[in-house]
Amino acid sequence: MRKVYRGRDIEVSFDLDICIHVGECLRGEPNVFKLTRRPWALPDAGEAEAVARVIELCPSGALQYRRLDGKPQEKRAETTTVTPIRDGPLLVAGTIEVTREDGTVETLPRATLCRCGMSEHKPFCDNMHLKTGFRAPGVKYKIHLSPVRLELDKPMAKVDDPRGRS
Repeated sequence: MRKVYRGRDIEVSFDLDICIHVGECLRGEPNVFKLTRRPWALPDAGEAEAVARVIELCPSGALQYRRLDGKPQEKRAETTTVTPIRDGPLLVAGTIEVTREDGTVETLPRATLCRCGMSEHKPFCDNMHLKTGFRAPGVKYKIHLSPVRLELDKPMAKVDDPRGRS
C-alpha cells in the first residue's frame, strides 16, 4: 500500500510491501528520510532536485516522486531492461506494468522481482532469497548495511521495520 508524503515542491510516495531495504534513501538524504521520526519522510527537509535523485536510486520502486514545482518528472527508459542480481532478484527498469496478486495493476519506473519463488509479495522480491540460500548467476549488487538492513544474509520482517505500517 503506497503512502504519500506531500511537500511544497515534490511529493514522495512509499510502498513498504515492495521495499527491499537497500537504504539508498537513508544514506542519500538523511534529513528527508529518518526512521526515528513520524512521519519518516519529510520532502521539504531537502532540495527537491536532491530528493528526486535519491529516489531514482531506489532499485525496488518502493520510493517514487511527483514534482509539484513544474520541473521534469522522472524519465523512464524507452526500453525496459532486466538485470539478474547474483543470488537475488531481477532488477527491472523502464516502464513496468505489474499485476499484483489481488489483480490491481501498477506502473512502476523500477522494480525488484522475485526469482527464487519464495517471496510472500510476488511478483516482488521480499528478500526471502536470503533466508532460503537461493543461488543463481547474475551481476553483483553492492548492499550497504543500514538501520533497515542490519544483516546482509537475513531478510527483515515487515514487523521489524522501524517505520511501522501506519
